[in-house]
Amino acid sequence: MQENGTSPRRTAKAQRGSSVAETPVVRAESLTKRFGGVVAVDDLSFELDQGTITGFLGPNGAGKTTTLRMLLGLAKPTSGRASLFGQPYAELAEPSRRVGAVLEATDFHPGRSGRDHLRMLAEAVDLPRSRVELVLQLVELQEAAHRRVKTY
Repeated sequence: MQENGTSPRRTAKAQRGSSVAETPVVRAESLTKRFGGVVAVDDLSFELDQGTITGFLGPNGAGKTTTLRMLLGLAKPTSGRASLFGQPYAELAEPSRRVGAVLEATDFHPGRSGRDHLRMLAEAVDLPRSRVELVLQLVELQEAAHRRVKTY
């Protein structure tokens, strides 16, 4: 809380002119995941608004991938709720057109270029090749797109 009693999140939204009532693009509510006696994620809550760039940092075993897996419906939370665009991932219409995720750094062919890897992913979900070029431009990787993925 800030001195005036408002949260930094609400203040940031107000400064951007956004409505506080907007549904966050990503929401984790008290997410917990246990594997037997091991607690991988413990009561994690956060919200991400559209346009927010976020990174999960931490040592191996901190729960980063487990959290993403719960957000994507690949792992069921022991307790809590995960939603994207206000719904669980499995309930989204055409989820692969709304959410992109690559969770493991080994899910690529090392001899393929970055551009070709993205083309393969786009083709798998029936997106046009032009989308690959737009995304490369958006993340300012056009100059690196020809490099083999294993060199990234």
